[in-house]
Amino acid sequence: MAPTSKKLARMTAVHGARKLTLHHLKRAAATVERLDDSRDTEALHDLRVELRHVRTYLRTYRKLFAGAVSAKSIEALRGFAHLTNPARDAEVHAAWLTQQSRARRSRSGAASRLRSNLTQHHAEHLQEIRERFTQDFPRLAHRLRRQVKRAKAPGKGRFGKYTAQKLRRLGQRLRQRLDRIQGPSDVERCHEARITAKRARYLLEPFEELHGAPKLLERLKALQDTLGDMHDLHVLTETLHGRSPELNSLASKAGRQLSSLYRQLQRRGFGKAGAQLDEAIAEGASTLRKAAKP
Repeated sequence: MAPTSKKLARMTAVHGARKLTLHHLKRAAATVERLDDSRDTEALHDLRVELRHVRTYLRTYRKLFAGAVSAKSIEALRGFAHLTNPARDAEVHAAWLTQQSRARRSRSGAASRLRSNLTQHHAEHLQEIRERFTQDFPRLAHRLRRQVKRAKAPGKGRFGKYTAQKLRRLGQRLRQRLDRIQGPSDVERCHEARITAKRARYLLEPFEELHGAPKLLERLKALQDTLGDMHDLHVLTETLHGRSPELNSLASKAGRQLSSLYRQLQRRGFGKAGAQLDEAIAEGASTLRKAAKP
């Protein structure tokens, strides 16, 4: 069970970082056990979420874990996380093609064949994930638990204050990255902004009981989801383009959807939205610093 927001904020920095990381590492290990249940359609998604949390905390609090968590363990965790990407992409792309076939009332042709291939690829990737995670992840999880538990970083203050500093910097970085996006095809900058929004949300999540946190978390999640949908359409457009006239037509449709999502962000105003989020995150960081005081 995760500690309350104020209790967590008042822990020493290294104690809080250990607590959070071990909590999500435990949840990741438990989710691996769900992969064998074919009826559990959320197992892969939940596993990816837990892995992202653990990786975010290991990255954000790396100075607290220095000398305890090895680079080899971090790289191994990265490998496991990346192993899940093809299955997730195949699932999302197959679902999009299914929606298009229903809208067009067509179940034949190149789109249907590609959808079948994607469904098959998803099943194959999922089987590989089950085998690799079941066989190898428990050992990595055990090693990471042991390494995280032995982390010692005295003199870093309270966890809430330490996290508030990290959160404040992420808010500034998010504003900069949103301002740099040049258009709907600016894949790299959209991706960078999405990852930054996600990291900020993961840092704030454990303190959701604090004043103003729920609303800020909703805003970060909405931005992350929009940028995530744009990323999916970027990848999908590349997958569809140049295969056949039918798939080229669908690629154009995916491109129009991508442009529509970009216009939504434009209507919010990149600069304005980024500045407002930066201010809201700064306010959230201030609240977190205050919560850390005994």
